[in-house]
Amino acid sequence: MKKSFLAVLAAMSFAVSANAQEAAEATSEQAQAEAAASESFNHWSVAVQGGINYVRCADQKVDLAIGGLVERTFNPRWGMGLEYMFIKKDLNDLDVKNHDIDIFGSINISNIIAPYRSAGWQKLNWYGTAGLGATIYKNAVENEDANKGAKFLMLGGSKLEYNVCKWVGIYLAGQYRLHTTAEHMNYAAGRSTITGLLGVRVKFAGESNIRNIAWADYIPQVEMPDMSGLLEAQKKACDEANAKLEQKIEDQNAQIKKLQNDIKFVQDSLDRHIKATKPKVAYKPTVEEAKIIETAMSNLEFESGKAIIKEGSFPYLNGLAELLVKHPEWSVKLAGHTDNVGKAAANMQLSQDRAASVKNYLTNKGVQAANIESEGFGSTKPIASNNTAAGRAKNRRVEVNLFSK
Repeated sequence: MKKSFLAVLAAMSFAVSANAQEAAEATSEQAQAEAAASESFNHWSVAVQGGINYVRCADQKVDLAIGGLVERTFNPRWGMGLEYMFIKKDLNDLDVKNHDIDIFGSINISNIIAPYRSAGWQKLNWYGTAGLGATIYKNAVENEDANKGAKFLMLGGSKLEYNVCKWVGIYLAGQYRLHTTAEHMNYAAGRSTITGLLGVRVKFAGESNIRNIAWADYIPQVEMPDMSGLLEAQKKACDEANAKLEQKIEDQNAQIKKLQNDIKFVQDSLDRHIKATKPKVAYKPTVEEAKIIETAMSNLEFESGKAIIKEGSFPYLNGLAELLVKHPEWSVKLAGHTDNVGKAAANMQLSQDRAASVKNYLTNKGVQAANIESEGFGSTKPIASNNTAAGRAKNRRVEVNLFSK
């Protein structure tokens, strides 16, 4: 058995090793094919954009923002670019001019969550953007010198872009701009602004620009090697080893079953010898014990003509079993009886089977099998007349007799 088990493990290890090697080679080939495919596309595009810029201030003013960007899209999922925005604000007596320059990263969320969408939906793409840069500002207050300088800038946003054709795309974008301080606004407003933009993008090389390529078309399909022969051989080896292992297990189970039967035969022989040689003394149960026994037997019912106990009798037999488990010093004799309906031989067998069925139930509930003896008397010992239905019902019974060991 041990050798067969080791053979199965060896076959499985060989299969896993071969599959892992093939998978690694396929991954390497796919990466090389992807790099080669990337070189065949144009990655550059430019855009002009304009919109409104909202700044949190006393009169909640909104002014114009214009600018543009140049972007390199590395693959259909992400790219990087350089953006310039001119934002002018007139806040009461304050004239503000900001020149925002930032380097940003762009992720095509659509190609991540739905890379294999239909051709029509591939024209519409949703991007997430984030960037770092600087704001070069100049603000002037009436009758005061202009305030100039530069401040660190962080921004994030989202963009919804539609490819009108292979060369041109239009988009709507929203940006949140955060500055380190509000000094560039002469402290007339908060550090953050919100910008809404409409833009037009021009994609170089048109048809071959990577922004026009679907993710499913960008990833080359690498042909996997035919491993059916190897897999069949491995499967056959595993099946053969498994069949041998199952046969050994079956043989061992047969030997175990034979040994269990031999042990049971010896135990039963020993029980019979002990019971046959040891004198039994009748035990008179107490009132409480007698009530438990009488309740169990009066509620004992079998299926008609069979030795199968009905489920309704189980709770009462459980009470009897608990009593017998508490008194292992008792010896129990179960006597089965029937009415005189039917053949005497069949009634004799039925009475024996019903007494044995009660014994099996009690032993399954924890009563020692050696403490219980069962026998049947058929219709030979009636306690009522068999001429009436009520009398026959009384004669169909199992009696419990207790003895002290």
